[in-house]
Amino acid sequence: MNYAPSRTPKSDKSDRNNYTLNFKPVLNSNGSVEFIDHCENKILTVSFGVDDQDFQYRVRAEFPSIIADIVDLAVAIHVSDRLAFHDLNKKLRHLNIVLPVRHPELLSTEPFYTKLQDLLRWATGSKWVFDFQKRTVSELSVEQQSILLPTVPEGCEVALWSGGLDALAGLYTRLQTSHTVPFMLFGTGSSKSVYARQEKVFQAIIKSFPTHLYLCRVPINFLNSKLLRKNKITRARGVVFTLLGAACAYLMGQRTLSVYENGIGAINLPYRASAVGLDHSRSVHPLTLLMVSDVVSELLGENFRVYNPFLFLTKAQICRALAENQENDLVAITQSCDSRHRKSQQPTQCGYCSSCILRKQALAASKIEDKTRYLVPHGDPPASDPSKHLLNMLAQVETFRALLTSSNKIDLQWEALTREFPILDDIVDRSAGVENLSPAEMRSRLIDLYQRYITEWDIAESQITTGILNKSSNQQTLDRCLTEATHA
Repeated sequence: MNYAPSRTPKSDKSDRNNYTLNFKPVLNSNGSVEFIDHCENKILTVSFGVDDQDFQYRVRAEFPSIIADIVDLAVAIHVSDRLAFHDLNKKLRHLNIVLPVRHPELLSTEPFYTKLQDLLRWATGSKWVFDFQKRTVSELSVEQQSILLPTVPEGCEVALWSGGLDALAGLYTRLQTSHTVPFMLFGTGSSKSVYARQEKVFQAIIKSFPTHLYLCRVPINFLNSKLLRKNKITRARGVVFTLLGAACAYLMGQRTLSVYENGIGAINLPYRASAVGLDHSRSVHPLTLLMVSDVVSELLGENFRVYNPFLFLTKAQICRALAENQENDLVAITQSCDSRHRKSQQPTQCGYCSSCILRKQALAASKIEDKTRYLVPHGDPPASDPSKHLLNMLAQVETFRALLTSSNKIDLQWEALTREFPILDDIVDRSAGVENLSPAEMRSRLIDLYQRYITEWDIAESQITTGILNKSSNQQTLDRCLTEATHA
């Protein structure tokens, strides 16, 4: 990483989130990007690489150059999103990306380019502008390697693999219902701890299904990353994950990529208007998956689908197969936490972020013994109040309850629900056909989803609040939140 400016950028105080990233060709190692922060008047060169060797485990003999361009695009989006600081309280972030690719004439066409910009604007809240230029250097190493015979079985279901509870529970459920289908699990990222977790959970479950599971991972690595300030708000991670997963699926001869995520977490409705600064990521939102499908299909020139088979199930429902087989120890090694803690001798999962709370709720509602160790209640208590996420989640549950008990007629329930959460109408309008449902059927299934979620909270709430809501002030705040939700 070279911090010496190669030229002096013009400072831009009028747009305080304006960045330019000039990429050299994406390589397995020693790739680089010139990162220009127009606000801070800084230029630095950042080195990175993508380890694509696991793409040798595939069905297709050749590695299509258009798939290599999808990989390069995903890597560039990941690197850009990590480097370009994103302050949600300031102006729109503008990212200007210069990227060498093999087929600039395809990536620059109006249908693809517009769909790509719309996807990234939706997923990240930022404006992305691309200048695709002709790549002139040699290919990635995996492009140069043809395979004579498939190195994995044909007919694999290809699914994203994070090492989290939803990924495990979804896979376990699919294994129980699809006894003859092999599975290719795809993982990526730039975190060594996440990478290790993916491997650990995979090795644990493969003991029970030794002939059904395969793992492909393509990490993206920053060189000298400890010296580099990286953006913590990485809203593009879902796009990057699904683009790389789509490349893996195509190489496996498939035109579908599965994403195992519960419907509550996937749709990820906001808690309440006053819940400022909480994470409402769209990583695996139904519209995100639909838009990624459109982007990949446009580039390939054929239909490709990113599909969540568990959109209409709660997290507790997905965990049912694990509960029936008493896989408590397997559950305990998965990772859910949004804000991992790295202090020695302390649990790594906090126990009070929204992801940890939903994990606890699902395990309690599905009657799985939770052997996970959390900072709350098993470690040293945090300096800040840990109740914020729980209070907002409980308020949201009461909002759902008030909206769905306002009438016993589905059309009136839906009207009340979408008055508060209009995005649900967009999901139905754009996704019902893809889900092979009529709009009325999809509305009914989404209402059922949120009604089940309310019921599960009634079962699990008392088990979750202990250790988080243990002060009278917390109880007073909770009472106020519930009152606001009921009268919203």
